[in-house]
Amino acid sequence: MGRQKTLWIDEECWTKLEQMEGDSVSDKVRRCIKQADTANDALQQALRRRIKYLEDKLKSVGWKGD
Repeated sequence: MGRQKTLWIDEECWTKLEQMEGDSVSDKVRRCIKQADTANDALQQALRRRIKYLEDKLKSVGWKGD
């Protein structure tokens, strides 16, 4: 179930929303939020892989870890 809310958007962002494909502002905002969530998830996964890689490197030189 959706909620009706008031958003205060500056003119620059509003112009960008108007230029996006789609009819409703709600749909455009929803797509932006989903895209941001996806980007954040991808970043977290990349950082986890990097941590694992660095831990493996440290272990290869004798680091015991926690």
